[in-house]
Amino acid sequence: MPAPPTVQLQARQQVAAFEGALENAVRQGAQMLNQRLQQSNTDNMVMLAGLTRARGFRLDDYGVVFDVEFPSMRRSMVWSIQELERANAGRAVKASEATPSVRPREIYQTEIATALVNAIVDYPGAIGVGAAEWLTVAARESVLDRRSVSGDPNDSAITVILRIKGSDLQALRDHTLTREEGLKRVDVKQY
Repeated sequence: MPAPPTVQLQARQQVAAFEGALENAVRQGAQMLNQRLQQSNTDNMVMLAGLTRARGFRLDDYGVVFDVEFPSMRRSMVWSIQELERANAGRAVKASEATPSVRPREIYQTEIATALVNAIVDYPGAIGVGAAEWLTVAARESVLDRRSVSGDPNDSAITVILRIKGSDLQALRDHTLTREEGLKRVDVKQY
């Protein structure tokens, strides 16, 4: 039997509010990337392209799933020009020397995952996940043009899957589970 319209509307509003929280978390992760790159003097080496979008939906007998798309990281024109200048200068540069000691893609993946975990743990509102259900956030870097994706692992899309049991979410909201313990309960897989 379907839920009454008011219950369905309330559930959709809860999902929409958490979609906004996840989108804000992605923006915060991108800001943290920019700050860390500026500190390492590599801030002009990468650029982000694409939109931030989160879509949530309920799966019967599972819980609530959110599909999050975040901007794609691309090497900037500055990076490309520097690589060409090195090649034209005839310098033999090992790949490890050509790559900055700071790894922007790794930083980006870490910052996005951290921001999304914090959004899950710190979100004060209801999301409509029952105690025996799961909240899952599947976040993937947008691919602007699938035809131009190379076989280079540095060009493959970043994917992060996060999930937490509904009972743990409720314990966080009831303050019977500390934030630190809640952070440990979020299962994080990065690809």
